[in-house]
Amino acid sequence: MNTLVTLLDIACGRPIPDADSGRSRRLELILLALLASLVFAGLWGLAVGSASFSFAVANAYKVPMVVLLSCAFAAPAGLLAWRVSGPAVRGSDLALGFAGSIFGGATVLVVLAPLVALYEHSSAWAGPLLGVGSAALAMMTAVVLFVRGAMRRLQPGSRRRTVLVPVVVTVLMQLATLLQLAAVAAPIIPGGTALSGGVDGLAR
Repeated sequence: MNTLVTLLDIACGRPIPDADSGRSRRLELILLALLASLVFAGLWGLAVGSASFSFAVANAYKVPMVVLLSCAFAAPAGLLAWRVSGPAVRGSDLALGFAGSIFGGATVLVVLAPLVALYEHSSAWAGPLLGVGSAALAMMTAVVLFVRGAMRRLQPGSRRRTVLVPVVVTVLMQLATLLQLAAVAAPIIPGGTALSGGVDGLAR
């Protein structure tokens, strides 16, 4: 329970206890945040596909896969931008903030999962709409948490752009890959949506 509270504190950009500030503990928290995020994403996938057993089972691994791969694609770009921009925040702080923001967004997914499942079973119109809406809300939450957390960890007297550059690069890279990965893994939401076609679907 204490670890869960710590992960929520990290997601919200709050200072973590001294006992959790060691290098090995930070790495552990990053891995725990990402692992919990994958579990939460899988539960949301089950909920959004719960009207069909085969759909739900497929979503249980497709949604976490999309989240994991998008993180894997975004992290190197963010790391490079962090080095080039002249780091005003520790790399471990940035990585912890990134993992915490993913955890925060995934928490939104799992909190809304019961409502998504209810509407998937009871409304052919509102079910897919709520599925897309909950995913969009989770992404917006993750972005806000990442930006706010990074700004709070900025060293005193440092320019904001030195931390905004890696944050913006990471966010844009993840959103760009997330959109296409979701299209590759489609269908995730029954009936399909405009997002199911990735960039081509949005262009049409």
